[in-house]
Amino acid sequence: MVSKQLDEALDELERLNSMREEAMKLSRKWLSLCRDLISKARKGKELSDVEKKLKSVIEEINDFLRRCSEQLGYLDSSIRSLVSDPLQEAVEGIALSRLLRGMEIPGHEELDVHPKEYVLGIGDVVGELRRVALHLLLERRVKDAEELASYMSEIYENLNSMVFPDSFLPVRRKADISRSLIEKTLSEIIMMKASIEVRRNE
Repeated sequence: MVSKQLDEALDELERLNSMREEAMKLSRKWLSLCRDLISKARKGKELSDVEKKLKSVIEEINDFLRRCSEQLGYLDSSIRSLVSDPLQEAVEGIALSRLLRGMEIPGHEELDVHPKEYVLGIGDVVGELRRVALHLLLERRVKDAEELASYMSEIYENLNSMVFPDSFLPVRRKADISRSLIEKTLSEIIMMKASIEVRRNE
């Protein structure tokens, strides 16, 4: 009356748990790889190669999700949430590598990424652009830093226009952080310009 049905449910839960454990292990690997590639992009190294490798990470994640879906007959939300962070990191790195080459970023459909991971990944690009801008300022490349600041502002303006509950898309906090980073970056650009002008007049 009961045992068979519970045994069937238990079997499915065991398969799901096994997939979750695999997802956690793979997620750590993907995150580490994405962060290493983002670090390389931040230094302006092999940007096209960085983009290619990050796209491969997205393909690996999607292949894994398809395999999970095929084995269970559906994609459990717990597995999807476990791979969300590496997807966001991959999007972040790809967008960074494009912007540092002065290129338009790809859309979520082109990358085959859910809109939520896509938007949240783009939101994190602002912090990476700031790091690069600060390095440019140290080299007194003010115009290049200003260009990156304009990309930061464009991202912020788009994030800030998105009005969703945090439970659906937690983008409001990223917008707030972006605004603060932009203000600091613009202030540092102004200070660098003033410093350069003072030296010219000495």
